[in-house]
Amino acid sequence: MHSDMRAPRRLLASLLSLWLAGPAMAQSVNDTKGMAVESDSGATVLPVPDDQAFLRGMAAKAKKDGARAVQEFSAAAATGHAQAEYLLGLMYLRGDGVKTDIKQAVHWFERALSQAHALAATQLGELYEQGNGVPKNSRRAAELYERAALAGFSPAQTRLGALFESGTGVAENPQAALDWYSVAAAQGNWDAQHRLGKLMRDGRTGEIDYTEARHLFEASAKNGNSYAKVSLGDLYETGRGVPRNLNKAGQLYREAAREGEPAGRTRLATLGHPPSESNVALVKYAKPPAKPQSLKAHAVKPAPKPLQSAAAD
Repeated sequence: MHSDMRAPRRLLASLLSLWLAGPAMAQSVNDTKGMAVESDSGATVLPVPDDQAFLRGMAAKAKKDGARAVQEFSAAAATGHAQAEYLLGLMYLRGDGVKTDIKQAVHWFERALSQAHALAATQLGELYEQGNGVPKNSRRAAELYERAALAGFSPAQTRLGALFESGTGVAENPQAALDWYSVAAAQGNWDAQHRLGKLMRDGRTGEIDYTEARHLFEASAKNGNSYAKVSLGDLYETGRGVPRNLNKAGQLYREAAREGEPAGRTRLATLGHPPSESNVALVKYAKPPAKPQSLKAHAVKPAPKPLQSAAAD
């Protein structure tokens, strides 16, 4: 990605984080009141999160002693330690040191969420999106992703963008998808970089920019996304935004295949005969501008609007 485009997108990410900072902190304080107790003098006393128990839990987890980690995280979580609540939820979800129990996982994620824990919101969103241990509810997933996205958590921003792109749980809105992908991509999220590149390549917002798509695919691949190499190879195979170069395409497919990406092997086997969608995406989605536009036009704008009405599942 162009270095001059990273700065404004980072600025947008910072603005989003600041936008929610006040309400999030206020929510955290308000939710903690439910755990308050009265002292002998009648004064309200908030519980003090047990950092020592949490640190003992982290040490046990590092030693792969899951049972001890669960014990220590439980002790810390009982005092309202948000990170301990989240990690305890993860351990119940994964069956790490304790028998898998999705209901317990959801309980602890919700406890952490009440303290504005972005990772807990995202994890809960995934459970609702997949219908894993809870009724499938894409709308609820979108709301949870939005909470974490507004707090600046790039995986949630990416997941929310994906829901807008597909119209799952929310009204389909490629522009909103582009906005959220842009914010996450500015933080170096390789999934967002790849998804944003595909939006630009396919013209989902009516704007095609193969050059920017190539830069985004390169950035995503550099950050560890093997599938981005397949997308990059596709540009070279079809000559979109770059001179057609089957050798370069083959090299990229081969690298992706070596890294375990099945699509790399598939495209390598059909090199020179790209799938039809590589050639029809432009016709399907795009209203090409007279001159390709840069993402600079989208770099700095008001934060994406909070969710309004949404399509039912």
